[in-house]
Amino acid sequence: MTLRQFALMLLWKALQSKVDSGGPVYMATAPTGGSRLPVPVPRDGVWAVLGSTANRLWERGCFGRPIRDGILLTTAEVLNAHRLRGLPLPHDGWLAEVLPNHPNLLFESEVLDSLRFPGEKVVLAENLSAANAVLLDSRSWALRWSRNVKPKDAEPLAEIRWMRASDDIDWAELSEWTSNVQTGGRIAELLIVDDEHGVVTYRCGHHNPVGPLKDPFRGLDNDERRVIAHAWAQSKETDGGYWLDISRDEWPLPGIGINLENGVWLTEIESQIVSRIVNPTMPLATGKKGNRMAIQSDLLSRGLAVRSGFKYGTRWRVYAGLVGGEHAPWLVVPLDEAPMNWGEACLAARLAAGVNKHWLCALEPLGNSGWRYLALERPPSDARWTNPVRH
Repeated sequence: MTLRQFALMLLWKALQSKVDSGGPVYMATAPTGGSRLPVPVPRDGVWAVLGSTANRLWERGCFGRPIRDGILLTTAEVLNAHRLRGLPLPHDGWLAEVLPNHPNLLFESEVLDSLRFPGEKVVLAENLSAANAVLLDSRSWALRWSRNVKPKDAEPLAEIRWMRASDDIDWAELSEWTSNVQTGGRIAELLIVDDEHGVVTYRCGHHNPVGPLKDPFRGLDNDERRVIAHAWAQSKETDGGYWLDISRDEWPLPGIGINLENGVWLTEIESQIVSRIVNPTMPLATGKKGNRMAIQSDLLSRGLAVRSGFKYGTRWRVYAGLVGGEHAPWLVVPLDEAPMNWGEACLAARLAAGVNKHWLCALEPLGNSGWRYLALERPPSDARWTNPVRH
């Protein structure tokens, strides 16, 4: 045996050991016939992998669902196991044959690749009986566990949905799903697939932004109200707002208004809010202006300071305290200005993350719950699942 032949034999044994141990090996790196896994066969609309070696797919990677004589895989999991574990495809031309009946196959496989390549345990909704687990919301596609645990021994970390970047967003539906998942202590996890079949990960969560400032509607004393009423009575209308002849240090409402020419300048919306502080019986505005007033009033009542978010491409930037003390933790948009599809939403959330801020969509109250603020966020760096192969 030549030295070259000996080296090739050692490489082949190393690759074979990786496949047998359940390690992530793409078919492109394994010689033909290098897997000991049986060829999948059709069974009741899914694919059966039979024999004792098939159990490794479940035991080490939570692929499919165990049965008495092997495991059952969905069509997407067949392609996923082919890529990551060297599972043979059922036959030549199989992919072209199954695609017409499974148009999302390539997208689903990319999502599974993203989650399982780093070792995360993922069980699809239809296979959850094997993990003794249930969904908190039927719209979830799968559950995810840490790579270091077995599903039967621990609670899942996340419920997963996946979307294409071009898909439209129903923010109310997304908020309901997020609430159901969060209430059960799980992460609401989203995987977005773009036109290049690249995958990015985001998380949804409801935020409850609060700050230390006085509630301008319920927390002011009589003296402070008199100061505001006097300044408002002497205000001068300008293009786009009103200028009040009062120094910033004497102005009792640090959450709104900017310091301008030794006075305080208010936008039209802020002016309407001050009018209601001075005269609570004043009729509420309607339409888009009423919506803006309601959201900004809610943020102010939470003890927050609100400023324009124009420089960040949003309606407001919101501070947990006095402006200038720290950076604004939140960027807030009303629902009618929220992104329409996932590509736009991911861009907005990524830009917010790039300046260390949380991007929030303000949703109208449900019953007595008050305004809701739904965040779309980048996860920590160790939980950003992305497919290992760029196309």
